[in-house]
Amino acid sequence: MGTRSAKLDVAVTNGRKGLLALKSIAKDEILIDLNGEDALPSPTRRSLQIGDGKHVVGREETVGYLNHGCEPNAFLDFSCLCVRALKDIRAGEEVKVNYAATEYEMHDSFRCDCGSPACLRMIRGFKFLTRDQQRKLRPYLAPYLLRRLDGEV
Repeated sequence: MGTRSAKLDVAVTNGRKGLLALKSIAKDEILIDLNGEDALPSPTRRSLQIGDGKHVVGREETVGYLNHGCEPNAFLDFSCLCVRALKDIRAGEEVKVNYAATEYEMHDSFRCDCGSPACLRMIRGFKFLTRDQQRKLRPYLAPYLLRRLDGEV
C-alpha cells in the first residue's frame, strides 16, 4: 500500500483541504509512493490516473488531497510510480501537481483560480487541451498521454 512522506500533512488552505509541507522539501525528493495502491478502471473525484483505464484510489494517506496547480511544484514520476518534488518546496507551501499532465479526462472539471500566467483556466483533462498546451506539458506527461501526443494511440 502506498505511503506519504512524514513531511506532508492534510490541512485547509484557500478554503479547501490540501497537502502542505510541514518541513522544507528538496527538489527530486519522493513525497508519495503509490506502489501497491488499489486501482480503479475509471476516474473518481479524488483518484489520480496512472495508466489507460487505471486510476489510483485517492486515499487521504496518499493522493486524496493532492490539488492541482498550473505551475506545479511536484509531478507524478512514472519511473518509480511516485509523486516527486519538481523543485524545492518551503515549509507551509501547498504541494500541487498539474492534473492535465496525468488525467486524460477529469471525473469533474473545474475552473482554476491559481493566478499563474500559465493558468489553463478550465481543468478538464489532457484531452481538452490545445495541441500547443499539450506540448508544453511534454516533460511531465504520463507515458499514456505522451503516446497520445505523439500520435501512437
